[in-house]
Amino acid sequence: MGTRRTPRIAVITMGHAPRPDVMQEIAPLLGDAEYEEFGALDDDPESTIARMAPRGDELSYLTQLRDGRHVILEAGFVTSRTETLVAALDGRDYDLLILAMTGMRARLSTRTPLIHGQDALDAWISALVASNSRIGIIFPLASQQSAASESDYGTMLKSSLATIGSSQSSDLTQAIDRVSGADLIVMNSVGYTGEMARQVARTSGKPVVTACRIIGSTARLRLSEIAGKPLDLQATTYTGAELLRRLPQPALETLTRRETEVLVQVLEGAANKSIARTLGISHRTVEIHRARAMLKLGATSTPELIRRALRQSER
Repeated sequence: MGTRRTPRIAVITMGHAPRPDVMQEIAPLLGDAEYEEFGALDDDPESTIARMAPRGDELSYLTQLRDGRHVILEAGFVTSRTETLVAALDGRDYDLLILAMTGMRARLSTRTPLIHGQDALDAWISALVASNSRIGIIFPLASQQSAASESDYGTMLKSSLATIGSSQSSDLTQAIDRVSGADLIVMNSVGYTGEMARQVARTSGKPVVTACRIIGSTARLRLSEIAGKPLDLQATTYTGAELLRRLPQPALETLTRRETEVLVQVLEGAANKSIARTLGISHRTVEIHRARAMLKLGATSTPELIRRALRQSER
């Protein structure tokens, strides 16, 4: 009987690698996979980077260098370097490439499965917006906020800015005030840390999710698909209904009947299309009910819900 090879992942960030602030949130979601970090600017000297500051109000990106400094760079330069790096890593026997960055919307064609950070964020937000949830988004730069306002999210968004790297506590407090009316707050930069998210949650009283958590959860799901098996196999000793009953009751009471039906099947590892066929509804409707249920339960992934249920059953 053969043994399964440990998955290999390449994690790509905009600036210099390594990024411990990014990986402390993403790595725990990757299970036993091995990962290597790469920065799009790893081979660029300081002199080149210094020349790539944006001019005027053009689209720009905020990233971090190996000495810990945060810099704002012209978007085209960073995009070009990222495309070159992704092309070089593609085909090097990685099982998954993770673009751990937000703001960049360049289309990348790869042979290796790719998690595009901005695409993962867009899909997550769009599902919530479609369910009539009010989303607050905190951005690091005004140009990224403007670009998002021109997207297809719709009108259910509130947004604000919070600097990363300097005076962030003051700026973060002001940003929280501007998104306080949202049902859930998304911190749209991999530079926003878990501690910053906890600060926003404490102050706002709202669920908060970081870009790193969304990207990491998406990668975990993709790894499961690549392996061809459901997540958290130890949970298969329970039915979805049993797992759901083990979650804290106050949150469960907010779920609608349809949200409960969908979540029971999600916890059993069923795919959205399979759930749609079983319930006689569209794939898109399943996505909406699933997103609303996850929001009400304050969870970012199915494995997180399963772990909560299993912990309750051990008490």
